[in-house]
Amino acid sequence: MPHVIRLRGPWRCEALARTRRRADGTSEIVSGELPPAGQIQVPSDWGEVLGENFRGRVRYSRRFNRPSGMSAVRRVDLVIECVDAFGAVALNDDVLGTIPPGLHVFRSDLTARLKPHNRLTIDVELPECLDFSAALARRGRDGRPGGLIGEVRLEIFAAE
Repeated sequence: MPHVIRLRGPWRCEALARTRRRADGTSEIVSGELPPAGQIQVPSDWGEVLGENFRGRVRYSRRFNRPSGMSAVRRVDLVIECVDAFGAVALNDDVLGTIPPGLHVFRSDLTARLKPHNRLTIDVELPECLDFSAALARRGRDGRPGGLIGEVRLEIFAAE
């Protein structure tokens, strides 16, 4: 059983762009003023910081230190339970991967990438318009803002 460190907050929540999804699956930027950045706890959507009606690309960022006692650690995983709707994850500006709509758990081994001080960024995009599969994946959240709606945590596995 791993030791768990929950990365609940505070997170910085910053709107990067208002977007609309094209038929080919790419995003296009829609003109419009962006709301100011703010602090947020996770899990939650961005409604309390950016407004209930904001649709677009938002960057969640949080700093954390490498867990102590790493010599006794076999592996450290980053686990993201759910984003709404699309996501992209980076640690210290190194891309870890993307999260498609409907993926309920994203997991990445951070062991070799951890530095004494780390910055985790998760870009979440809920465009103004969604294709059918993305809209289907967020069933039950219609009309609600996007965001990091699942827990974000480190799972630390001890060396045997």
